[in-house]
Amino acid sequence: MTEKVNLTWNGKAIQAEKGSNLLKAALDNGIEVAHYCYHAGLSVAGVCRMCMVEQDGVPRPFPSCNATCGEGMVVRNDTPKIKSAVETTLQFHLLNHPLDCPVCDQAGECGLQDYYMKHGVYDSQMIDKKVHKEKVQDIGKNVMLDAERCILCSRCTRFTEEVTKTNELGILNRGDHAEITVNEQLKNDYAQNLVDICPVGALTSKDFRFKQRVWFLEEVQTTCIGCETGCAVKVSENKNGAFRVKPIYDHDVNGHWMCDDGRNIYKHVSSPTRLASATENINGLFVPADELAIQATLKGKKAKYILSTGLTVGEYANFFKAIKGSKAEVALYTLPNLGVEFDGLLKRGDKNPNLRGAKAAFEAAGFDHTQAALDKMLGSIASSDAVFVVVPEILYNEDHFNTLIKKVEKAGTRIALTPGETLGTLRSFNYLLPVPSFLEKNGEILNYQGAARTLRAGLSYGETSKDVSYYGKWVNV
Repeated sequence: MTEKVNLTWNGKAIQAEKGSNLLKAALDNGIEVAHYCYHAGLSVAGVCRMCMVEQDGVPRPFPSCNATCGEGMVVRNDTPKIKSAVETTLQFHLLNHPLDCPVCDQAGECGLQDYYMKHGVYDSQMIDKKVHKEKVQDIGKNVMLDAERCILCSRCTRFTEEVTKTNELGILNRGDHAEITVNEQLKNDYAQNLVDICPVGALTSKDFRFKQRVWFLEEVQTTCIGCETGCAVKVSENKNGAFRVKPIYDHDVNGHWMCDDGRNIYKHVSSPTRLASATENINGLFVPADELAIQATLKGKKAKYILSTGLTVGEYANFFKAIKGSKAEVALYTLPNLGVEFDGLLKRGDKNPNLRGAKAAFEAAGFDHTQAALDKMLGSIASSDAVFVVVPEILYNEDHFNTLIKKVEKAGTRIALTPGETLGTLRSFNYLLPVPSFLEKNGEILNYQGAARTLRAGLSYGETSKDVSYYGKWVNV
């Protein structure tokens, strides 16, 4: 068991692990300490000098990120000496910083802005011209670099050295001419984490750039459906739709990070080409359809369902409850494995977000979830059948899905239930029906560990999340 030590910070008694980082101990206990270079997922650099503290019995202030917790330590960062030190250090950080706040994507969540309002609000003493550096640099992997805004906290260089071990970034030159240097275009699959950890607006996302101000966004904590890892994420959205996905720290699954692929899982949710209501295919043109009319065409036909691996545990349970006692056939379509099984960090080749939940639900209901069962169903499809295909929310391999669709074309009635966009591959269906996306429903999925991961509905998507029995409501018509 980890040994705990007792210490006092600004007169407040707190506990921390013996030998752990002093700054982290304060942050974990809700004590605010100004800092830029420190990040819990990276090594300690001690270069920004913002987290200065005083300790009883120690003659000089020191950076708390470079100190360890010990029994009986008495520490303060609210003394006049420390407040003056933080303000002076902040002035150095701002000497050459451009006044880009009106056009900077970081505005509203910027460490420089926050700390200036708390520790600054001074008249600038800068009388010389500011040092200018290259502003708009495309450094690859959807990341832009503005060297003028950089405060050289070194978080980005430590990330490429320690986390991805790809070393694309470094620091060149000295003094106020030092700047982040791109040794080569970003090539790792986690590059957009650099945007997250940058405490200012030096590194920004091309995807999010100039699209929204952060104070107009609300964040929904949910789970990434990009693969079987199930990273904890937050989706920034408002009444106009979703705009970005960022990781949430989760010790058991993704730590501080997420892969770049996972940041694209939101794009179909508010896409203008996404299916909004039931449609019917008339000579290759989809037109609005009435659900009662669709139900009428299904009478006398045998229902066959092909489910995807993206439903929640609750949706599977409600589906099998709805078809209980019917003669409906059910099979499971599994997305093919892409690339390596595991890249050593987070990214996995298995793109089925709830495969374990699907298998458990099939087994509990007495249905076969294997590829053999799917092949058997596809081989038995006849013109007297009505085949329902639940389209995977994210298709990483359309060719593989097209192979499935071609085998379904033998059915007399083909219905696609899609949570995403109206893909060209769906033109062979007679009807298209919209179903909720991951951001429109509440529920759980099981990740590669078999651990339950929570999906939460966004704040602007109405009541669609309540209709979890939607997938089975057609079976008894």
